[in-house]
Amino acid sequence: MILVGCGGGGDAPDLGTVEGTVTLDGEGLPNATVEFTPAGDKGGRPSVAMTDDDGDYELKYSAAHAGAPPGKYTVRITTATTITDEQGNDVDVPETLPAKYNFNTELEEEVKAGSNTIDFKLDRKGAIIEDDDGEGDESAPNC
Repeated sequence: MILVGCGGGGDAPDLGTVEGTVTLDGEGLPNATVEFTPAGDKGGRPSVAMTDDDGDYELKYSAAHAGAPPGKYTVRITTATTITDEQGNDVDVPETLPAKYNFNTELEEEVKAGSNTIDFKLDRKGAIIEDDDGEGDESAPNC
């Protein structure tokens, strides 16, 4: 059996499903990573999604489970990533979103039991912080 993503089947806690749309200046934002990290000291596994071409996303707790446990979350949305070019080389894609959405996020949300629709209406106002230390993007999913 091959496992894909940030974990395998296994048992998951009770999860609320979370889906929504990320827009930037009114347009759907494709290829952005959306990460919900449990807020406060309780810690826990983040739930992560990638937006599609229209900016729509659905959170995944693990490869086998959609959603996030009910509770309060710090949310980070980033466009910075690494892709592989046609020659097989890793190429860094720089951040295009202001730091208030990722590195210095101001986004907080609450997931409730059942079905949740959480949309994010972002704008380009604010400074963009890029990872210059070569250590990787601190706001990237930790899976």
